[in-house]
Amino acid sequence: MLNDKRGFILFIVLSTVLIVAMLAGVILSMISSQSRLTNHQVSRIKAYYAGKGMMNYTLEMLRGGTWTLPSSGVYYACHRGCIDSVTESYDIPDDSDIPYKVQVTIYPANSGIPNTARLEIKTEYTYTP
Repeated sequence: MLNDKRGFILFIVLSTVLIVAMLAGVILSMISSQSRLTNHQVSRIKAYYAGKGMMNYTLEMLRGGTWTLPSSGVYYACHRGCIDSVTESYDIPDDSDIPYKVQVTIYPANSGIPNTARLEIKTEYTYTP
């Protein structure tokens, strides 16, 4: 009778350990997945703000007269190299806080809405899990 109780208790203990191990594996998998997702989201946000920063930099260079609008054609300004394999017209100084390639395309004045110039910003980033 005593051996039957010991066998049953051993079965309960092993079952409990197995269930706890499975739950721990599921929780670790969820945490790992969430960590990868968060890292990817942070990379996207950094690339977005790198593009916004380069847009502000371009506007300031145009406003201050350091750069000029193209009379015809398109000008390119690139940070850490151009994305579309184009020849840059203006160089953006390297900034270690911005780890991504950023390309600014400057269109001639009045090429869209009258009395305006159009800017196009592209950023390139890669996410490696």
